[in-house]
Parts: sequence; structure tokens; C-alpha cells
Amino acid sequence: MAGTVNEFPALKDCGCCDGTAVATPARLDNRAGLSSIAYRIGTHADFKQTLLARLSGADQQALHALTTRDDRDFTIALLDACALVGDVLTFYQERFANEAYLRTARERLSIVELARLIDYQLRPGVAASTYLAFTLENAPGALGQALSLGTTAQTSTEPLPPLVLGRGIKVQSVPAPGEQAQTFETAEAIEARPEWNAMRPRLSQPQRESLGFIASAALLQGTTTNIRPGDVLLVNGTTGPVLKTAVRVTANEDEHTTRVNFVAVDVPLPAYTRPSGLPVGHIEDFAPETELVDAVIDQIVARTWKSDDLAALAAIQGWPQGALVAGISARAANVGVPAVSVFRQRVAVFGHNAPPYLSLVKANGGAIYPHDWDNGFEIWKDPMTNAYWTDADFYLDRNVSDIPLNSIVVLQKTTATGVQRTMYRVRDAFDASAVGFGLSARTTGIRLAKLDGASLLDTTTDKPSAFSVRTTTLLVQPESLLLAELPVVDPVSGDTVTLERTFLGLAPRQPVVLSGERADLNGTRASEVRAIQDVIVEAGFTVLRLERPLDFLYCRQRPRAAGKTEATTVTVNANVAAATHGESVQEVLGGGDGSRAFQRFTLRQPPLTYVSAATPSGGATTLEVRVSDVLWHEVPSFYGHHPEERIYVTRRDDAGNTTAMFGDGDTGARLPTGQENVAARYRKGIGLGGELKADRLTQLMTRPLGLKGVTNPVPATGAADPESRDEARGNAPLTVLTFGRIVSLQDYEDFARAFSGIDKALATWTWFGERPGVFLTVAGANGADVAEGSALYANLLSAMRAAGNASVPLVVKSYQPRLFRVSADLQTDPGLVPASVVTAVGDALRRSFAFAARNFGQPVHFSEVLGVMHNVRGVVSVDVNEFYRSDLVPGTAPEPRIAAAAPRAGGTQTIAAEMLTLDPRPLTLGVRS
Repeated sequence: MAGTVNEFPALKDCGCCDGTAVATPARLDNRAGLSSIAYRIGTHADFKQTLLARLSGADQQALHALTTRDDRDFTIALLDACALVGDVLTFYQERFANEAYLRTARERLSIVELARLIDYQLRPGVAASTYLAFTLENAPGALGQALSLGTTAQTSTEPLPPLVLGRGIKVQSVPAPGEQAQTFETAEAIEARPEWNAMRPRLSQPQRESLGFIASAALLQGTTTNIRPGDVLLVNGTTGPVLKTAVRVTANEDEHTTRVNFVAVDVPLPAYTRPSGLPVGHIEDFAPETELVDAVIDQIVARTWKSDDLAALAAIQGWPQGALVAGISARAANVGVPAVSVFRQRVAVFGHNAPPYLSLVKANGGAIYPHDWDNGFEIWKDPMTNAYWTDADFYLDRNVSDIPLNSIVVLQKTTATGVQRTMYRVRDAFDASAVGFGLSARTTGIRLAKLDGASLLDTTTDKPSAFSVRTTTLLVQPESLLLAELPVVDPVSGDTVTLERTFLGLAPRQPVVLSGERADLNGTRASEVRAIQDVIVEAGFTVLRLERPLDFLYCRQRPRAAGKTEATTVTVNANVAAATHGESVQEVLGGGDGSRAFQRFTLRQPPLTYVSAATPSGGATTLEVRVSDVLWHEVPSFYGHHPEERIYVTRRDDAGNTTAMFGDGDTGARLPTGQENVAARYRKGIGLGGELKADRLTQLMTRPLGLKGVTNPVPATGAADPESRDEARGNAPLTVLTFGRIVSLQDYEDFARAFSGIDKALATWTWFGERPGVFLTVAGANGADVAEGSALYANLLSAMRAAGNASVPLVVKSYQPRLFRVSADLQTDPGLVPASVVTAVGDALRRSFAFAARNFGQPVHFSEVLGVMHNVRGVVSVDVNEFYRSDLVPGTAPEPRIAAAAPRAGGTQTIAAEMLTLDPRPLTLGVRS
């Protein structure tokens, strides 16, 4: 403006306006990316200064004589009031300017209205989901019927009939201190069976020859086998009989078994091996109305069946399932097991103790026997005639009764190189009185047959000339032994689980939960839910092939304590149903009025539950509105809809109340007039409060007959609170960046971040064999893990594949949380309470290095930590003592930088990105005096 104080000499001398100048309008300069806009051209002080400066200007000659600047002066007071008006107006002008932009808006209403300009509504959150494992009553004989097993003497009890557990079964949690009880409901109907409560994996396996164990040792039933080292055992398998000598015998009273070692060192128990080479069973292999007898069961056990085919065969033939399963269980364990026996009698040959040939002389000095028997004489020849025995191949040195025909007899002698044995079969055994070698005795005569002879009447036995009377011992009377099954000690792992017997009814895509003690972390129990990919019955045992391998190794069984028989730690429950957080509500909203446009009703029991779904938003409502019993459908908006469409939209306010609004007759139909004809069914409950730990959902609120108990074997995950103001600011633009389609790498990140339940995402290119693909690292709400078996993971992957290019490989993995620790000594301002400064430093560190403030692969610098602590009021100096990753051994001095890995190759797979956050354990912050 024209005129200054210097132009009026009369005013210059008073000095009242020295230093004043025009201060408004202030120059504004907003750089990009700011969280607020500077839009005020001045404040109260600026406006007042400007008015005072202009008061002395050339254009204010009428007031040039006003020399006072006292605030009590009326003129000065009026200028002060005008400055105050300007201050108020510019304050609100700046607020309006900030509320006009999504990045700078502070009011939730502003963000909501700005988001609606691009048809975006703040996400209402999503309910947690988990799996419920039910336990059914399994009282013996309950609802069962005793059935005979064909022509066998066995009987079995038919299993209890399946129990259909419908959708909507309510289960409530047992809250921990400080928590509220949460209600979950099953999201699907399942068919449950008592025998599926706790199926066990195979804990033992037969001593089949293919395992190789029987070549070095044998595990026998019982502890009174009376076997001693040196005893000879006969193992008769598929390749023929084999002789084994006991080297060491060990009885196990706890297991009620005896182990016989054939070698000097202990051979480890073999891992479980599935039978191979079994033919596939078909329903048409059996004629109609085939009777269920042992021979039929043997045919079934000798095949591999699809579980559905075996169940269908039983239904077609009219076989009771209980009888079929019991028969299979009784006969399956003995398939392919060799027969084992021990020779209880060691007998010498008649004549082995005869006096020397030349010592037996006649009175005239001549030999009594014409032929020598001292010099390797064959046991097969008569010493008088030097010809073969006519009535026996040889005689024993004593009478041994009960030598079974066709049993194996062993001729044994010791040579310079070891023990030589030859096996024959007994064609005949009889009591006799033998005379020869200058001896006579009551004995047993034996006639032999070739071991591989076609007939016991074969008389062309090869005479073993290598055996002589004095050096030969015969092993006779083999006594059969019962082989025990070998304990399976290898852990349960991978994608295949063989169960302890046949279980019918299990189907592909059915979820099961496997629980047990971890083999890689002693004393820790874990549970995993997997969907069945395929079910077969193999050699009489059900085999489950899972859709993906187990995450951990599980102890199949622990060593049994004395007197205890239960050793298993792993169980499989197939009575499993998906469940989500929320409780069902039914209410009448009111009556329709055909004269009203956009009629509205507010649900009385907020918050409305939204469940995870494979939609672009990641959520689906549970609200169902019926008008006069006719279902109306929810749509995002009325735009583009016809007058006759039965539709409505929902809006959610800041208090969590949901309002349903109906059409006006032009875009969407009006409600028909009626009395209390508008009803709603929905579920209430949502958010992170539903993320419960495992085994918290144990209270059955709905208890159908036959249902005994319930639990959630895995934690409830995938929840998200209603979208906050700051979250909406970042998420709203994502919808217009992707438009529900995924094209670029950035689109993968944007789509995932806009998905309910996902907080962070990082997309990178990687190689899948010879093809490039997308590897997406994600994190759930507040850093929660996005497990591969969870509903959130499945819905995200399904939605992304539907929105993207199906030919581009896509892998989604949850991030790897990593922690770092900091300890330091602080020097604080003497004027402040040291404890308050320490608390403020700890709070600042936790805010700066929390999940919300960090990114995938972002390192933490030593200088960054120092800067956070130095910026706290009252901190004079900082001496950092420790600064290291919690999963690594700390060095002698703090590192200048702690790295967090980005997605990287790990063998044949890509490993997800890491995120570094501050260790949640208490910080070690000291104060220096």
C-alpha cells in the first residue's frame, strides 16, 4: 500500500510504529506429500500487525494524528476485533481446504464423503474364522446292533449312525482375564461319526520281509518264549525257509515282547513302509450277493480300494459296515508276514557214541563189523551191510515222539569254517528199536524228503554224504512262534497319513485336524487342519492324502511307561466344521410403506457380521432381508437398477449401526405396504476380539442329541476391525487403481491391501521353473499370520486369481516376523523425573518400530534408533549397549545396521519377506547419574 510511517514526520518522533510492517497475506508454499495443507494467509497477530502498519499509511491521513497504540483505545480495540475475525475465518478456511482432500482430511465424515465420490465405502471389518472339532458320544452298543461276520465265529457291533450337525451350531468361548466371551457358529453342515473322534495313525506294522528287519532280528509276542542264545530259528517267507541263530535275547516286560537278535549289533526299527504292488479293487470283481466270509475279506485286504468304491461295494452287496470293518481289521495285520519257529529238540544220530570200530573184535581177533564207521562213515548206511537203511534214512539216538509229518528237520555239523546246515522235510517218523555200531536202543526212525520235493512219497532223496554219524546233530520239532508287530517310531509328517484301521465314509475335500506332540520341539503340542485330497483303503488300512504337507513333525508314540499301554500322541479328528465369529439374530424391522421413497430401517443389534469371502473387498455380509417372506438382495448402490428390482443398500455409521435403505420406485422397488412385513436375519459380532487362541471355544450353546464336546484346535484368525480413518485414506484410492482387475505388479499389492483382513502386501517377480510369476508376501491385521489353511488365505488367493491373468503363476505367503532388541543408558534432564523420561523413550521406540510403521525388508539403522531416543523431551545423551536381532547371537558391539530380508530363493521354494519390529519383551533402559 502507498504510504509509510516515514512519510509523516509528525508521527515519526513518537516511535509507536517502529518495526511494524504489512504481514498479510502470508506467502504459502506446500510441498508434495504433506499430511496437512498450510492455507491460512495470517493469524491474529499477523492481521493486527498489518492493520497497525496500515493505520500509519498515507491513505490513512484522517488518522495521522492518532499516536496511541494502547489496546484500550477504541480504535485499536476495533482493529484487534477485526484481526480476531480474520483469524477465525482463516482457521476455518484452512480446515475446509484440508477436509477437501483425502490425504489431509481429519474428519471421518469428510473421508466417508470423499470416498463415496469414487463409490468406496469404508470397510466394515471381517469376522474371525476357525475350525471346530466335535466329539460325539461313543458309548458301546448305543444305537448299535450285533451282527455275525458271515460264516466266521466273529461278531461285531455296527457303528453308531452318522450324526448330521447343521449349520449355525453355537459355541461360546471361555474368556481369559480381561476378555469377553465370544460366540462362533458353524458355517457349514457336516456328517459326523463317533469313530472319527480320535482316529490314530498306524503305531505298528507287520514284520514283512520287505522291511528287511527280519533278516537281522525278530520281535516275538510274549516274554516266556524260552529262547536262549544259540537256539536256531526257522523263518519261512516268500523266498523259502531260512535258518537264523539267536545271538542275543531281550525280553521287554512293558511291551510284553521278546526281541531276538541274529546279529551282534542292535538293528534300528524300520520306518513305516506302505505296501506296494497291490492291485486296484473294483466293485465288479465280486459277483452279486457274495457272502461276506473270510475268503472274501482276504480278497479285499489284498487290494487297494478307493474308499468310496469300498463303501459302495458294501452297500451293493448288503454287507454291514461294522462286520466288514471288523473282518478287515482282524485279517489285515497278517498279510505278508513270514512264519517263524524255533527248534525245541537237538538230537544226535544213533551210533554217535559207539565205541571205536577196531575195539569190537571177535574171540579169534577178527572184526565183528565188516565195515568201518569211524572214518567219516555216512549216517545213512547200515554198518553191517554198508548199504542204505531200508526202513529209515537214519535213526535218532533216542526216541523223540511227536515229530510232525512234513515238518522241517535240520542236519547240522560243525566244520573248520563254521556250522553247516541242511534242511529236509519229514516224510515219515516212527518208533523203532535199532541195532548197530555195537549198540542197541529204543529210537525214532526218520525218512526224509527233499525240501523242494513235489511229494512226500518221493523216494529219491539225495543222501548228504557230507554228514557223518559222529559229527551230525539233528534239529527237530519246530515250534511256531507268534511275531509281534514292529512299533513304528518315525514321526508323522508330510502329506500322507496311514490310519490304524479301515474307516469308511471319509471323503475328499473334507477337513480333518491332526493333533499331537511335536517331534522337533519336545513338550509342545500342536494342531493342524488339512483338507483331504484323496482317501484309499490299502491292504486293509485307510490312507489319507492331504492337500498340502504338515508344517511340523509329530511324535507318533512315546516310550510306554511301566504298566501303561497307551503310547500314542497323535490323533486325527474328522468331525470338523468351519466356523466364524458372530451370533445369529432374527428380528422384525417394521412395516413397509409404499408411499415413502428410500424407506430405511436400522438393525437393532450392531455390529453386523461380515465374513471373509472371495470378493474384491474380501468380505460378504450375513444380512438377509425378507419382505413378506420374499428375499431381497443387497447391492452397492441404486445406480443403474430398474424400478421393479427388489434391492436395498446398507450404510454404516460411526457408532457401528447398520441401516438398510430401500428404493424409490425409479431405481429399485419401493417397499410394499404391510404391517411388520420386513424381517431380517443376520449375525452380530465382528473384529479382532474374535481372534481367539486354540482350545478356547469349548462351551456348546447348541447341543444336538449325541454331541458330547467341542473345541477349536487351531486359533481363530483372519479378523479385521472396521476400517479406521487413516486406513480409509490409504485404501480408498486402491479401488480406482485396480477397478477389480489385476494387470501390473503394483496391482497385486493394491488388490491385496484393499482386501479385508490384509494390512500389508509386497509383490515381486520370481521364477517358477522356466516361467516368471508373482510372489506375494502378505501380513494380516496388526501383523497376524495369514496361514495357508485359513479362510482368509483361500479367499484372497481365489479372488486374485479371478481378477488376474490365470496363466501367470501366483504364490501367496505370509511374511516372516523378525525381532530386534535394544538396551541403552540415558542421561536425562535434571529438571524432569527420570522414570517419566524412560517411559517416554520406551513408548517412542515401540511406536516407531511397531508393525504399522515398518515395511517388508526394511532394515533398522543404529542412527535411526538413536534419533528416536534423542527426539524425546528430557533426553540429554544416549549410550546404546545392545542392538541386535533376537534370533541371532549378539556381537561385542552394536551393529550399524540390522538387515531384514526381502523375498529370496530358498532351495526349490521362494521364502517370504521379513519384517523387523521391536522385541515385545521389556526394554532395558537405564539412567546414568
